[in-house]
Amino acid sequence: MSASAAIAPLHVLSDSRIEGSQMDKARSQCLQLCSDVTVAYDSIAEKMSDYTTLATHLPRGFISLANEVLGACSELSSIYTGLSDASSPSQILPGDVTAVVEKKLRGAQGHMKALDQAVTKLLDHERNGGVSRLRRKFGKMFPSDHVEKLRLEATKMREDLKVGSLLLQWKLGSTCIEREPGIGCVSLAAAIQTVTGQPPKGRGHVASSGVDGSAYRAVAVVPEEQRGVLHHRQTPLTNLPSSTVDTDKGSSAGHSFLNGHSGTTFASNDNGSAARFTMDSTGSSNDGRDRYNEKLRTTMELDKSDETIEYAIDSLVGDIKSLELDSAKVVHMDSVPSAMPHSQPRTMADRDKPNIGALLVSAIRAGDYRALYQLLDRGASPDTGAEIHALNEAIASQDSESARLLLLYGASPNALDIEGQSPLAIAAGKSSLRITIALLKYGANPDAVTRGTHSPLAIAVSSGNLRVTHALLMYGANPNQMTLSGNTLLIESIGGRSSKMLTDLLLNYGAAPNEKSREGKTALFEAITNGRADILDSLIQHGADPNLPGPKHMLWPAIHHPECLRILLAKAADHKKAPGIMELATSINSVESIGILLKAGVDPNAKKDGVYTPLCTAIRDNRADILELLLRNGADPNIPASEYPAFKCITHHREHFLPALVKAGVKLDKPKGIAETAVAMKNTKVLDWLLKSGVDPNDRCSTGRTPLTTAIRENNIEMVDMLLAHGANPNIRGQDWPVCMAVRHPPVLERILSALQEPRAFKGVMEMAVEANQLSSVKLLRAAGVSVEDRNGGVFSPLTTAIRERRTEIVAYLIGEGGADVNAPGEHLPLVKALRRCHTEHTEIIDMLLEKGADPNKMYRGWNGIMQALENGDLDMLKKLATKTGVDIEVRDELGRTVTEIALSRRWEEAVNILLSSGPGEHRE
Repeated sequence: MSASAAIAPLHVLSDSRIEGSQMDKARSQCLQLCSDVTVAYDSIAEKMSDYTTLATHLPRGFISLANEVLGACSELSSIYTGLSDASSPSQILPGDVTAVVEKKLRGAQGHMKALDQAVTKLLDHERNGGVSRLRRKFGKMFPSDHVEKLRLEATKMREDLKVGSLLLQWKLGSTCIEREPGIGCVSLAAAIQTVTGQPPKGRGHVASSGVDGSAYRAVAVVPEEQRGVLHHRQTPLTNLPSSTVDTDKGSSAGHSFLNGHSGTTFASNDNGSAARFTMDSTGSSNDGRDRYNEKLRTTMELDKSDETIEYAIDSLVGDIKSLELDSAKVVHMDSVPSAMPHSQPRTMADRDKPNIGALLVSAIRAGDYRALYQLLDRGASPDTGAEIHALNEAIASQDSESARLLLLYGASPNALDIEGQSPLAIAAGKSSLRITIALLKYGANPDAVTRGTHSPLAIAVSSGNLRVTHALLMYGANPNQMTLSGNTLLIESIGGRSSKMLTDLLLNYGAAPNEKSREGKTALFEAITNGRADILDSLIQHGADPNLPGPKHMLWPAIHHPECLRILLAKAADHKKAPGIMELATSINSVESIGILLKAGVDPNAKKDGVYTPLCTAIRDNRADILELLLRNGADPNIPASEYPAFKCITHHREHFLPALVKAGVKLDKPKGIAETAVAMKNTKVLDWLLKSGVDPNDRCSTGRTPLTTAIRENNIEMVDMLLAHGANPNIRGQDWPVCMAVRHPPVLERILSALQEPRAFKGVMEMAVEANQLSSVKLLRAAGVSVEDRNGGVFSPLTTAIRERRTEIVAYLIGEGGADVNAPGEHLPLVKALRRCHTEHTEIIDMLLEKGADPNKMYRGWNGIMQALENGDLDMLKKLATKTGVDIEVRDELGRTVTEIALSRRWEEAVNILLSSGPGEHRE
């Protein structure tokens, strides 16, 4: 005690002690406040990390806000350390400094509540599956600048805290050593780096702690095959925190469990080696220094016993990989999970920690084996559930070391993820042999499959991975299972470029070669369809039936692949069970297949579908080589398909094949009608060849047509002349009588008449010429002696037909030069027909008839011209008729009425007057 103190009054000493006691209490309260605020901000950081993990789209400014929160946590750590150091006797913190720091902490505490409320609301929406709603309604929940306002407030708060931190350092006269950051800050820092690809900003406190950012940045050796493969599907964990991979750092996770170390956190220090320590958020700065010194010592010890990741996984699967997995050799292995390495956590400290599954997946995606090992060894369950499936995540990233660690700590190799995928199925899909073997050894079910998913074996076979398929079969996978598409695995293994060894492997392990798919296909059919003669031969050797339809007989698809066809026929495929196969080979123009079939004894005349013959198909396709091959091997040119071979030569313009068919024995007169076919096809050259070859020009075809009538119908004068020159008879009826058909074509009629001895024998031909409106034909017929009164069918006269059709020129010729009787009835009296058809148009026909003496009073079938004029109501025509010939008022119609009575019944007084004033003998010439 100093002299001044010794002589001081007692009350002064008491006041001094009281003041010191009060200052110590204020510091302690400030220290507790700092601890509470630090814990609160770490909780907020953890929530922000969770939100970053779950959210697909982060609000604008969120990353900046997260950086400010991390900066605030760093300043809080410095303040806490300073307040802790101020408790030593040598360092007394003035009351005003404590007051300033407390004020800054109170301000941070107030800001913390608003920030926590906003982050909690964001996280709750994301966890409740309201991602899409949040994106749509985010503007309604928060103004567009709400996050930016929070960031500005966080910046101000961090700067205030920094003022308090610097004030403490200034008063204490040294740089404070920060505490180790909490798990929330660790997670948020990793999440920020995952999203931005850069470490969080404003991290000076990390360097000062002597640790190279390991609390925020995971460091691990990632095998070459794993780089860049971090996600296998879209899950709610798409944005789980992952870390930048630093391939310059070493990893101790591959050996720590073998040495019995557990309950330890690994981090990387400045030289890249691993340090082991336990996080303690409440230790003093002296404890922090002691722990840091311990880290350096531990690092030196662990570096001496490092093992490589590859060695660790290969030590598990090397015995299986050394087998002949690239062969079809059959080997059976038993899975003994109990004989595999297993490890138990040293502590269960992290077992019930919230979001622990997300942290496991984050470590896996980052390839951070230290962090993964730490979490597992501190009690984190490797079975994270279907939604966050850590093992499947590791396998999807082809991360064999993470998968090994998870299996080591008891991860179930058969647990399914939310999509129903098993770890083994994902390993097979990624063609990861090492992970597949490890899973099988740890007891994975090689046939595990849930509704809507493929089995591991089906996936391996579909991808053509021989080694993975072999490993699965070795451990008992069923080679006779079906895929989701309904195919057998044998069918699935066969493709245009697939490995024959893969199919042989399945067969050797007992795959049934005759099993059919859901569509009825067999493996043999698939092999043929893909033109795989090598696989086809192997299937038959293993018992595949070449005569089993699957879905049709094997010879049908084999026609397209001659080598497959040759093997099938050599292996007892029965061609009689595939009638028409020769025609199919001809249809696809496969000379090689035709030769194979002929050599095997297939009938060249066998019809396909009971209709089509190979010979007719060769003619249709204009394949002279196939035609010659078939004829040389016994094809019959007289066997019809849809038509006879010779006829097909004409209808398909293959007349150059006719000589070969004749040489082979074709009969041109059976069936009859080949000449008519040549005429119908307008092939003058073929017709001439046929007629010169002795074909009868008068042969009728199956429909009764003759070559001559067809030539007349087509108005083919050249063919008419050719046929007549070769003896065609115009008196033979075909489609119709030649002369009756020829009236439509006067030049043809002239030729027919020249060869026709008695044209008058064909009744009605004159009326036909009139109906055809061929005046030239009428004149030719009249010149040949045919009467102009010749009725067709005994009713239709040439004159009445000409009037009905209003053929004025022909009417004039018939009643003029032709001398036709104008009062001779046909369908009716010529004048009555004219009044009916020409009273409004072509009235000149009526005038011509009257001039030639047509009598309007002549009755026929109870009717005459006067009555027709009354019927028409044509007063002018009635006057003309009455004036020309007078009116016979005594004649009666079929109802017994006179013409006067007919007019009276219509109350037509003008007509009555005309009729009464024009009695017989009162008309004028």
